Parts: sequence; structure tokens; C-alpha cells
Amino acid sequence: MATNAMDAPSAGRAKLFSGWMVAGLLALHVAALTVIHYVVGPMLGISPSTPDLIAATIVSAAVIVISLVRRDVTTADRRARVLAVLPRWNAATILTIVGALAISQIPLGIMALQGNTVWQMGAAEKLAIGEALAASGGASSIALVVATVLVAPAIEELLYRGYLLGALRERMPAFAAVLVSALLFVFVLHFEPSNLVAAFCLGLGTGWCALRTSSLLPGFVVHAASNAFGLWYLSLAAA
Repeated sequence: MATNAMDAPSAGRAKLFSGWMVAGLLALHVAALTVIHYVVGPMLGISPSTPDLIAATIVSAAVIVISLVRRDVTTADRRARVLAVLPRWNAATILTIVGALAISQIPLGIMALQGNTVWQMGAAEKLAIGEALAASGGASSIALVVATVLVAPAIEELLYRGYLLGALRERMPAFAAVLVSALLFVFVLHFEPSNLVAAFCLGLGTGWCALRTSSLLPGFVVHAASNAFGLWYLSLAAA
């Protein structure tokens, strides 16, 4: 059986994940997103709701973070500690992904029962994104989809399930680590009234994936699917 990279904390093992380092990475990522999206873009005369600026913001912030952690994602032993490795593709992994997808889509199910069809309803800026996606075509739409469905999930899983959950896992039991990491995922990165429950459920589902599979990839699949669903619903609302 493969060794779980997130075993229970051991008093005799040096902690790889410095709390200050992890906090700094999360803060840097949020700061990069904010400055690029709300300062640099508008200074250049680009509206924050345009697909091009949204895509550029996501990709630029990801590049900044990766440039700082490239050693951890290129060195085999450290890569395993941040779960940037392939999982075992077996029935247990597939069932974990399916279960996490179900958890992440709980808000959508609740909205469907209420007769609503649009995820994240009521968020004016997000509906503007949907309008831009529906109206634009070609390179702009492709860039937005790639950034939102591939790049954003990849960097967020690395930060919040690789580094943050790893740091918490060295300090507390598994269930508590997943819960705290999901809450921080909401309040640090997705603190929008219309998105709180959805982001929390997504954080729980992907955190559970990380613990069960010792890999970021299953959680990335869940995260990417969730973001793809979100873009689809937003484009439907704007159509």
C-alpha cells in the first residue's frame, strides 16, 4: 500500500510546511489577483468584467505563485509532500471523485429544488461575466474558459489542498484540517455572499479528495468540473 503523504502528525517529524510560508503564499495570491484585476487592468482602461482581463488576472497570479514554489513542484520528495503527484487510478479513487462532485454540487441541488437554474444567482459581476462570455467569441472566450476551468483550479488546489491542508494536517486531525481549510478557502479567496456555501462545499469535497487519494489531481477534476458548470450556468443566464 502506498504511503499517505498526509499521515497523522508525528511529534518526531520536522514540519515541512511553515505556517508563515503558507500564509504568505495565500496572501500573495490574493494580492496578485486584486492588484492585477482592480488596479492594473482599470489603469489600462480595461473593465474588470471583460473575459480578457479575467483570464489575464488568473494566469498572471498563477505564474507569480508557481515562480516561488517551482522547487516544490519539480523536486520529487517535496512534490509528494504537496501532493503534486498522480493518484492510484482504481475504484476507490473514482468513487472518491464521484462523492466529492456530489458534495460540491449540493448548493446547485438546493437551488434546483427551489426552482432556480442559475448557480451563484444575484451576483451582478458574475452575471456580467456570463454576459461577456455569451457575447464574446473566439480567443477571448477560449482564454476565459482555459483560465477558469484549468488554471484557477490547478493553482487553488496546489495552494489550498497542497500547502494549506498539508500545514493544517501536520497540526490537527484530518477532519478538522479539511474543515478549516475549506473555511479559509471561502474567507480568503471566495468571500462573496452568493458564493459562500458553494465554495465551502467545494473546499470540503476537494479536501476529502486530497486526504483519500494523496494527490491533488482528483480534487482538480472536481474543481474544474465545478467551475465549468458555473461558467455554463452563467452563460445560460446571460443568453
